[in-house]
Amino acid sequence: MGHCTLYIMGLYTVYIMGDTVSDFSIGDLDILKGVGADMNSWIGNFRTALKCKSHQEVTMEKLTKPGITKDMLAKILFEGYQTVYSHRDKFESSRVAMEKIKSELIVAQRSVVKLQQQLLDSQEKLLETQAGQLEEMSSVVDTAVDRGIRSYSQVVSRTIKDSVPVLSEQTLKKVVQEAVTDEDRSRNVVVFGLSEEESKDLDSKISSLFEDVEEKPSFEAVRIGEQSDDTNRPVKVCLRNSETVHRILLKAKNLRKSPVYRKVYVNRTDRLKSGQNTENKWRK
Repeated sequence: MGHCTLYIMGLYTVYIMGDTVSDFSIGDLDILKGVGADMNSWIGNFRTALKCKSHQEVTMEKLTKPGITKDMLAKILFEGYQTVYSHRDKFESSRVAMEKIKSELIVAQRSVVKLQQQLLDSQEKLLETQAGQLEEMSSVVDTAVDRGIRSYSQVVSRTIKDSVPVLSEQTLKKVVQEAVTDEDRSRNVVVFGLSEEESKDLDSKISSLFEDVEEKPSFEAVRIGEQSDDTNRPVKVCLRNSETVHRILLKAKNLRKSPVYRKVYVNRTDRLKSGQNTENKWRK
């Protein structure tokens, strides 16, 4: 196995290194091929004399069995000696050439390792150069962006200062209060025509009213206005959000068909105007 490996290494070196291995040529390879042929021929004759078909059949018993004479053994041994002797110089020169090939392969491998290290060093320097360039470009971009932002901020500040009047604290409070009031109104509805009976509490009546239009929202309800024996006070209902108010108002028109709540009307509080009889308006 070791000789085969060296042989293959020799072929590889001759192929890639050309005349570097001057002691081992293509002619030497042909000589080795002839040596192998001679050795195989002698082995074949030896097996034939012993009547063996394979290497496994060649045993001491075969050599000492009846029919194998001294003359036969002497002839086989002499042929083997001549084969080995005639090629002894070739074997030695091949061994020396193989050793040289091995040494030159080691040198070549070291050269490859050195070249790989040089390549890695070059790549590292290139990466460092690119990183420095990117850092420099990033610094330039940051500076430009910072200048642009400061300039824009100054322009906006001057524009606001010149065009927008300063709001007083009272004005700001009034604006916030109006916004909160509008938001609260958008979540409220007013129910007209709901009878005031002591036998049933107000929340139950409102729940029953909403169930009649297929709604079950969370709410807070309270009567508004002064109590009178002649009229039913309206009910202010506060819901969680304006979306619920919108759904209830869309379905409230169906109360006209209800046998219980056909005289009940629902309206949004943000549509009511002070001093206006809203109940009469919706009854028309």
